[in-house]
Amino acid sequence: MSTKSYQYVNRQRYRLMPEGDIDVCLSEDVVISEEPLNIVLHWTCKETQQPLEKTFMVTMRTPGQDALLVTGLLLSYAIIQDKKQIKAIENEEFNQCDVLLDDDVELDWSSLTRQFVSHSGCGICGANDVKKLAHTFDLNIDQTPEWLPIQKVLTFSSQLREQQTLFSATGGVHSAGVFTLNECLAVHEDVGRHNAVDKVIGELVTKDLLSKQNILMLSGRVSFELMQKAVAAKMAVVVAIGAPSSLAVAVAKQFNITLIGFVRDHTCNVYHGDFRLKKTH
Repeated sequence: MSTKSYQYVNRQRYRLMPEGDIDVCLSEDVVISEEPLNIVLHWTCKETQQPLEKTFMVTMRTPGQDALLVTGLLLSYAIIQDKKQIKAIENEEFNQCDVLLDDDVELDWSSLTRQFVSHSGCGICGANDVKKLAHTFDLNIDQTPEWLPIQKVLTFSSQLREQQTLFSATGGVHSAGVFTLNECLAVHEDVGRHNAVDKVIGELVTKDLLSKQNILMLSGRVSFELMQKAVAAKMAVVVAIGAPSSLAVAVAKQFNITLIGFVRDHTCNVYHGDFRLKKTH
């Protein structure tokens, strides 16, 4: 657990005693760190061959693993398709990531800006945006039936919880993990649920661990934006402790992704794609 990821603050705890008095305890508490990260893209204009740079976005995140966050973020916006398209990520220690993109990366800034506005959680995305994803990302997500035992699905929430060290210390973060049938490939935590997913996918991209039967596990609810990230990483299965939104279900149907919510030790709800689940021993 990085010391940049949390801070100590003074706090007062008020407790109502059985006799009706109020007890006040003064002490320190551990809170999750939240700081802005400025992401600047550097690329070469195809027409003029001139170097260009522009701020892509400023995002609030928990410091640490910034390069992984940026890598996953760029994949989710289809700016890159693999790690080789990032030459370098610099200036991480200054709450800024300067991303040097490979010469083969083509940026349509006006199109990218429209996509960012539509998919940034501002509440204006809808059915048309679900359809647009099919034009942005490959529909080739693994369709193998009955490879995932339901008993295995029911273990993911406890496995994820065991690795939530920042949550145990602060109670103030979301987490995301990627599993296979045999192991947990990566887990990351962040004050933002989107950032946690970007970090975990960024690690898989960096280590060439993305595969056709990866399983994305989320500590909370499932929104359109998180499903977009799953689509970009070609995740065949998304499992969440919380509920999916209507657009999350629509994306699952559009790309035929198995979407599972409210997973516990003994129960879960399958919203789409139960053909991948193996229901017998």
